[in-house]
Formats: sequence, C-alpha cells, structure tokens
Amino acid sequence: MDYITIATAENATTFGNLTVARSALAGVSSNTRGVFGGGSVGTASAVMDYITIATTSNATTFGNLTVARSALAGVSSNTRGVFGGGATAVATMDYITIATTSNATTFGNLTVARNNLAGVSNGTRGVFGGGYSGTVSAVMDYITIATAENATSFGNLTVARTAAGGVSGQ
Repeated sequence: MDYITIATAENATTFGNLTVARSALAGVSSNTRGVFGGGSVGTASAVMDYITIATTSNATTFGNLTVARSALAGVSSNTRGVFGGGATAVATMDYITIATTSNATTFGNLTVARNNLAGVSNGTRGVFGGGYSGTVSAVMDYITIATAENATSFGNLTVARTAAGGVSGQ
C-alpha cells in the first residue's frame, strides 16, 4: 500500500502491506479507517483488511465478504461501507460497519449483475456505474448507504464503460 498527501504534489510513499497480496479489490473508508475487500489471488477472495488512515502500518484482518469476488466496487459513509458487484458478474451487495471488525452482511442486490464497475458516494447515497455483464454496461444504480435494500436505477452513463474509476466529495 502507498499513500499520498492530497494537498502536496509529490510521489507516493510506502504505507504498509495488505494481509494477503491481491489485485482487483475495492475500498471503503471513514475519516479514520480504510477497509479493503475482495480481490483476486488467482481465484476470488472474500478477505477484508483494515488500516488506520493516520498511522502507516500493515493492514489487519477485518473479516470476510459474504461471497468471494474480485473486480467489485465500494461506496461508503463515515460509518458504513457497501461493496457491490464483482466477478463473475454478481449482483451481490454487502455492508459493514467500518468501526467494528466483523464479517460482512447482505445489503441487497444491484439492478444488473456485473463486475469491473465503479462506485462513488457523498456519504449518504452511493452510485455504482458501468461494468461488464457479458457486454460492457452503461447502467447506473443508487443506494441509500444507511438502508439495506436492493439498488434502484439511477439512469445510464453517456457511454458504456468497464474497469472505470470514480471520485466524489463528501
């Protein structure tokens, strides 16, 4: 893991290591803690790790997702994180309480099962967009992060995209 200071233009610095090296994972965070979930270690992983954002160190075991998967996306409020989608094009969404280590709990389902999607949130609402479900998707879904339920259609991206990234403010 690397970190940067957003206010300063400079190269990244080493933060520490995940508990298990993996690719295609997702992250959620509060103001103080970051949680990484899923990913690929050759096969899909259910592992979740956490870090304290202000302290450089190796990650610590958090718990497991309800379903092992990679290429998923995450959205979060300051208290709850939601992981959605993933390979092999699943609709599953899980949630965690960021401050409490434990296994994830079922949140609901996306409107369309897909992987390689992007997630953004404003602390109240999370939006999952794009991805791949046999074809490249333009679908966008939204959730209210505090309420466990199925996602609702949010509209479509201007162009179908997969493996996209997203940023948002809180």
